[in-house]
Amino acid sequence: MTGTPHRRCITLTGTDRSTRSRAEVLVADLASVLWVGSDDTPPRRVRRLLGASHDAVVLSLHDGLSADVLAQCAGFVRGGGALILRVPPAPVPSPALAAAPFTPADVTTRLWQRILHRFPAEPDPAPLAPPPAVTAGTPEQAATVAALQAILSAESSTLVGLTADRGRGKSAALGLAIRHLKRPVVVSADHPDAAAEVLRFAAPAAPRFLPPAALLKPTGAAVILIDEAARLSVSLLDAIVRANPSACIVFATTTRGYEGTGQGFALRFLVDLARYGRPVHHHTLSAPIRWSADDPLEEALFDALALSATPAAAVGEGAAYPVRLDRDRLAADPQCLSDVFGLLLHAHYRTTPEDLHRILDAPNLRLHAMLMDARVVAVCLVAIEGGLSSDRCAQLASGAQRIRGHALPDTLMSHASQPTSGRLTMIRSVRIATHPEHRRRGLAAALVASIHDHYQPDLFGTLFGATPSVMRLRRRLGYRLVRVGAARGSRTGEPTAVMIRPVSAAATALVAELQADLAAELPGLVALMAAEGPLSPALVAAFSAGLPAAAPPDPARLAARLASYLSGPCHFEAAALAVQHAIADADLSTRPAVEQRLIADRVVAPVSWATAAHAAGLSVPAAQRALKRALRALLA
Repeated sequence: MTGTPHRRCITLTGTDRSTRSRAEVLVADLASVLWVGSDDTPPRRVRRLLGASHDAVVLSLHDGLSADVLAQCAGFVRGGGALILRVPPAPVPSPALAAAPFTPADVTTRLWQRILHRFPAEPDPAPLAPPPAVTAGTPEQAATVAALQAILSAESSTLVGLTADRGRGKSAALGLAIRHLKRPVVVSADHPDAAAEVLRFAAPAAPRFLPPAALLKPTGAAVILIDEAARLSVSLLDAIVRANPSACIVFATTTRGYEGTGQGFALRFLVDLARYGRPVHHHTLSAPIRWSADDPLEEALFDALALSATPAAAVGEGAAYPVRLDRDRLAADPQCLSDVFGLLLHAHYRTTPEDLHRILDAPNLRLHAMLMDARVVAVCLVAIEGGLSSDRCAQLASGAQRIRGHALPDTLMSHASQPTSGRLTMIRSVRIATHPEHRRRGLAAALVASIHDHYQPDLFGTLFGATPSVMRLRRRLGYRLVRVGAARGSRTGEPTAVMIRPVSAAATALVAELQADLAAELPGLVALMAAEGPLSPALVAAFSAGLPAAAPPDPARLAARLASYLSGPCHFEAAALAVQHAIADADLSTRPAVEQRLIADRVVAPVSWATAAHAAGLSVPAAQRALKRALRALLA
């Protein structure tokens, strides 16, 4: 809104007690203040408050810096208000970034330095005056509301994408668009709190709120609004579209959101809505409502957290060459950092500010890139994993411990029943991205090959949302498929593929055993995947390529997998074949009807988790827990 005053950031440096006392003086005259910290609103709960606004937010960083929480807190501050940072005398390295064998002492503070540089301490800030109330939206928002009203009032099965940065009035526009609608409306989001603003602005209308899983069955709704759609898996959104062929569906999401959920989603899922063969409309809100268009707090935050980063523009056609990027130089080079983070924002569904924190400061991560004309045209983030002690491996395999930052050994030990695999040293490809104008030129392959030359582990590995093209690329580089996760990834909606390039003899033997297991399990896994959503024949063929002929499963391996599921960390999907063998001769009639239904629906049929849970009158997590309890009792 024109004339909305600027927001500001006030940084208070000192002890926990002294910064709190000074902050209390600054906000004494304000009506709405959100305090975030270990003694106030816990940082882990901040995400549920998104959409609210306050005169000031006071964020304590004395227990460490969370880039996601910092960004989210800034989004709560209305025009004329302030974000108040309570900062310790020296940066506190984040323990969450210390993956074994590294300790918090190994975590660097490069992101801290960026934050402190953009938000320097003020020696004696004056108390804050109450900011004016925002009473109206923008002309852009009004035009979007009118356009949505026209679309939603029509008898059509239109699909609508609505994107906006944080603070642009997206949720309010959705609510206003349905306020006087005469058609049945359902509002959905990953959590009721996420839809609160839509429902508030829809008053006096009272649309129904339904969780996303409930949209997989007929609802009678002519209009479905899904706010913050990027928080849902693509497979679930796809199933919702297919389950509601006559409804008008609006997918709204925050793109350069402070929680970082929507950029890749907008670039990939929303752009491709036409694949459903239905009318499609796209709308964007760019003008802020709760603060001014040239707001200095937003500008400083976007700069500090690289939220405006984009892939390099106008890169030439010169020869590309691989480098390992020095992270000190990366943090000091705004152009290079923008190139790198821009590629990741563009290529992945949910790249968050915390990803930047890990890239700059996590001691187990390394960054490799392809440069062309001194600009980054491909990037790969790798993690140093494995090399764990025998005792640690045993604890992880039994579920007695969890481990941070060792995704590949964790999945092999916990879900593939390979309890000693964590002892092997591993280099895992975490994320890889190629400049959109330079794809299909072999840059990704050349980058991965250069990484192979740079390290000498027992194995190289990667976990990713499975697509035939990426699997073909990895196979050409010596990787073999060893596991497929039947559950769809929350970020991509695709099943997870685990591929390994063995180097040592021990890793080669491990891969052979894993591939034999996968060959036996694959038909059942495909049935589970198909139950969760459409599965392309090309993807099924890609899973089968390179596997040995299926042999009868080893009873000892089945028993180990079953035990890991019933009493350990293994997921049902990883133990499905073992469960099916175990219940073949079991008497289901001894169990209560709801348990019989769960076992029949998920183990025998199978149907999707959402369908099985709905039939049992449970949420999906509750159904997953109930199935494990039922099978544990049945097979006792």
